[in-house]
Amino acid sequence: MEVGVKETQNVTFNPSIESDPEVVGAMSMAVLRIEDYYEALYRELHRPNVSEPVLYSALGFVTSPNGIDFERSGIVALSPDKRPDSWDRLAVEDPTVVVVQTEKGNKYHVFHTAVRPVSVGVETAIQLATGPSLDKIGDRKLVLTPQDVKTELGKVNMVKEPEFFMTKDGDWLMIYEFADNERSRIAMARSTGKNVEGPYKGHRLLFDVREDKWDSQHVSPGPIFATSRGDIFIFYNGRGPRSPEDQTPTWAVGCAIIDPVRESIFQRSEKPLIIPPGEIGPDNQLIAFANSLVKEEGGVTQNLYYTIADRRSAVATVDVSRI
Repeated sequence: MEVGVKETQNVTFNPSIESDPEVVGAMSMAVLRIEDYYEALYRELHRPNVSEPVLYSALGFVTSPNGIDFERSGIVALSPDKRPDSWDRLAVEDPTVVVVQTEKGNKYHVFHTAVRPVSVGVETAIQLATGPSLDKIGDRKLVLTPQDVKTELGKVNMVKEPEFFMTKDGDWLMIYEFADNERSRIAMARSTGKNVEGPYKGHRLLFDVREDKWDSQHVSPGPIFATSRGDIFIFYNGRGPRSPEDQTPTWAVGCAIIDPVRESIFQRSEKPLIIPPGEIGPDNQLIAFANSLVKEEGGVTQNLYYTIADRRSAVATVDVSRI
């Protein structure tokens, strides 16, 4: 695979996150290019306060003229549902946007991770909110819970961070992370009948960690696109030691190519494309985590948005002309 990272830049927000007394992080950006400007949802990490004694996440809405400098609108597109029986009563995170054309116009599907506290730690599910635009989403429903996959994938406490691909016959493939208390892996499932909302069936392991590689501890999916041959190209996130001499847990971004017919991987990067800077994130980890992709220059390059240190966002210009 010949994929080149041409340059990276920090994403900026106005007003800045540093000047906001209530917010400590802006990450996990789902960016769309709409003609000559950009819109995005992002995970806004809020400080604890009297009414919310723990860190919690909501999805904010921003716009940009250039895909780098974003104006914070003050619009919170989606907040946690605080009802006791809600899956997202602690946080809504990691948005992935699928736009589907309908007779009434575009319908925006915002898939996201719903987080709720349990007796020990948290549990996550994949949830969907829909609406006529990114800043007007509301109706939400569960797409997948850990209980839904226990027969096929075993006992897990997290399903999260889905990505979507439409096949030639109109089926939708959902590629997502599932995790137990030991490691995160990547699964795939299928929805028939041209329905991106599901139900998704046939859950199975797509790819696992690799011993003694840069992704030896955890793997999680990132954004995908179709190659000229119709295969699935995926940027994915993997964690392993920073080096044999330095055991600091390090999340980096790599890539793989998936055959959508056989539903299996036939190429996978031996080295990461993007490695994190030296900023220590949560749990003493180094983190670079791929989030979304925007085509530029006729598809020769793409802008890959990614999270650094679970606090801020950056964008890399990636050359995919030889894929």
